[in-house]
Order: sequence, then structure tokens, then C-alpha cells
Amino acid sequence: MPLSHPLFLQSKLREKETLTNKIFHFIQREIEQGHITAGERLPSIRTLADLYSISHVTAANVYNKLSENGYIQSKNRSGYYVTKTPIPLSYTQSSFNPDWLLQHAYEDTSPHIKAGGGWLSEQQIFTSSIQKSLKRIAQSNLIPSLMEYGDPAGLRPLRTDIRQLLERRNIHTIENAITLTHGASQALELSLRACTQPGDIVLVDDPGYCNLYLLLKNLNLHAVGVPYTKEGPDIDALLKIQHQTKARVMVTTSVLHNPTGICTSLDNINKINEISKKIGLILIEDNIFLDLAPIRQPCLSQNNSNVIHIGSFSKTIGPGLRVGYIIAPPTITQKILSYKMSISLTTPQINEMIVHNILKSGLYVTHLSDLREQLFQNQKKVSNALKCSGLKIYNRPMGGLFIWARFTCDISPLKITQIAAENNILLAPGYLFRPNQASSQWFRFNVTLSDNKELYSFLKNITCAYSHK
Repeated sequence: MPLSHPLFLQSKLREKETLTNKIFHFIQREIEQGHITAGERLPSIRTLADLYSISHVTAANVYNKLSENGYIQSKNRSGYYVTKTPIPLSYTQSSFNPDWLLQHAYEDTSPHIKAGGGWLSEQQIFTSSIQKSLKRIAQSNLIPSLMEYGDPAGLRPLRTDIRQLLERRNIHTIENAITLTHGASQALELSLRACTQPGDIVLVDDPGYCNLYLLLKNLNLHAVGVPYTKEGPDIDALLKIQHQTKARVMVTTSVLHNPTGICTSLDNINKINEISKKIGLILIEDNIFLDLAPIRQPCLSQNNSNVIHIGSFSKTIGPGLRVGYIIAPPTITQKILSYKMSISLTTPQINEMIVHNILKSGLYVTHLSDLREQLFQNQKKVSNALKCSGLKIYNRPMGGLFIWARFTCDISPLKITQIAAENNILLAPGYLFRPNQASSQWFRFNVTLSDNKELYSFLKNITCAYSHK
């Protein structure tokens, strides 16, 4: 059987993946590509362990994972047998939609090169401080109280921390205006529920945050895109579209925009705030990357007390904590709290205490400084590598996670995404980031997940293949 294929020796050199997952993904691909056929008997656990110089426990974990995912099964002590017959891949654009990116990217069996992912790599997660915070909680007498429901608005000490953190950016608020949420995703949902009615039109960035479009659809709201330029939302287009649609709510990202990495210019911010105040347009500022930008970076919330500001610690401490927050005017805050209680009662206090301890320690500010420098260097390195691979960069961001890039010749983004998936690479094509999945030649790359020789080689091969057509 082909489990000693030399490709596996290359896969063992890949970083950022456990040994169990490396072997699992390799055998998975061998089965899906038909190199190991249905009904074929796999080596015993002992033989697999000897073949790759791994422990019997690791070998058993590999087979357990293959079994759980339906690729193999154990038969009456006679060994492990392949159960899955490979199905030829035939994708349509609906196969690679925001649902697919949202779900497939988080699965255990997802491609190991997650170039299109939207989160920090393991190396950037603030692991050491999380461990210290957990140790401090474990050594305290707080655990019984942290297991209670707690304040509907969230842990007050953390809300105080957030107020102080935002003061440094000239964003002025009070603790009672801050509501803690289960990540920024819930913050978006609660804000939209508080400001809209089913059937309403909501203005969004085009391109913009792909998961927002799914949320709007599920809330029976209609997204209308405002072109997003290198200065931020196109002001002339915004005025025209708002006049035509009479939309009363706009969701936008002003700092380190997802997916382009752009920061909205100060002139643009001032004009959007003027429009908001003049016509009563409610602005929901989805600024979960704010802490990754320099302190002097302007945003909408600095000049407009009626902006609903959304923040999160997922992109700076760790995505699994799921601690986000909303700052809103009093009347909207009351609605947000009511919806929050009806949906999830309260948010986990223990997660909020972990974040509070980190912020209170004083290490968070130092961590942000280090993280910004790492991301800046990653931006430079990945941008250069993408250019050498034949791609054009939309704009070199000052930092943050994302680069917006495309091939220099017109290609089929769907086909490229399909071929990438078959090569164990997760790409994020541009049409996912447009309302109604309108066509786009662009791709989003995550600079913490894209620095990979296999990815660059794949992109070069695509460039060569299309340049000869």
C-alpha cells in the first residue's frame, strides 16, 4: 500500500500541525485520490507506528480519527479497512460560498494550508498570558462565582478595562454603555437586531466581511454594497445608494478592513460622520482589528457618539476565548441587553475574567506592540512572496492580517479554489466577500497562515499555466 509515498516525508516537515493530523491528512488524501481503494486493508497500528517512527498511541489516534470521519472501519479484530470510495470533485460556485468558508475552515479535516483563514496562527496567540490568567483563577476562590450567570452586560471589571483601553484612542464611553458578547459575531447580530426590522436594507462594504452577509440573510435583511476604495467607502456612491434605498443602517470597517487591509482615511471618516448626523444613518463600526493598528489611527467612533462600536479580543489574544463587546447609545444598549438575555442569557464570566487578568497585568499593551511588529514583518514577507509568485497586490497594508491580491491575468477564481482544495490548500476567493457573491478576480490571504513554500509553489504553477494560454 502507498503509505510510504515520498510525499508523506515532505508532509512531516510541515510546521503548525500535530503529528497525528499530518498522518491523518496524508492518509485521507491518499484515500480521496484513489491511491488507497475501498476495501483495502491498512497496516496494523504496530506496523504504522514502525513505518513512521511514532508511538503506538499516535498511530491509534490516527486510525481513530480516520474512523470517526468515516474513512476506515475495524472488522472483527482482522484490522482496519478503507470504507470510503473517492467521489470525483465537481464544484459549482455555490459549493464555495460563505457557508463553506465559515464551516470548512474550522473542521478537523480542513486543508492544512489555510491561506484564506481569518484568524491568528497558533504562534501569534497570547498563550503565555492565557496560562498565567488561568493559573491565577485556579489559585483564587473565584471559580464558584464565575460559574454563575453574572451581570447581563458582562463582567464589570472587564468593561472598565475596555473603557480605559479605548480612552487611549480618544474613544470616550462609560461602563454602562458597554455590553460584553460571545465574540464579535454575536455583537453584530445583537446590534442589527436592535436597529432593524425584518425586510430592511442594510448598507455594507463591497467587498466586505463575508460572514456578515450570511447573518443579514438569516435575519431577513437585505445587503446593498457600497464600493470600498483605498480611502474607505466611496462617499459619492454612499450618498447615491442611500438616497435610492432610504437605508437607515450601515455596517462598515474603518480600521484594517477585512478583506483588503485598508484603513479609512481621516477625510473619509469625517465625511461619513457628517452624512450620518445629517440624515440619521446609524453606523455600526465593526472594528475587531482596531488593537492591531497604531494608537493614532482614526476611526468613526472618535467623532460620533451615535456610532455603534464593535470590538473583540479574538484577533489579539485568542479566537477561542469568544470575548467581544458593543458600545452603543443608551436606548440601543437597552435593546441589545434584552436581545442578549433572550438569546443566551449572559456570557461566560470565566472567559471574561481571563481577558480581565491579561489586561490588568499590563502585558497586553506590550503584547500588542510585539504583535503589530510581527504582522508588519509578515505583511512585507508575504507581499513580496506573492508578487514573486505572479500575483498583484491591491495595497500594502500597514499591518493586520490580510492582503488582497490577484493573478495578473484573468482566471477562474472558482476553478483555482477547487484546484487548491484538491491540493490541501484553503483559498478565499473574492466573490465570497461581495454581496450576492458578485464576480471578483481577487483573493484574501492571511499573512500569518500564508508563509508556506507549498502555497507559493502552487500559485507559481497557476501563474505559469494561465500565462501560456
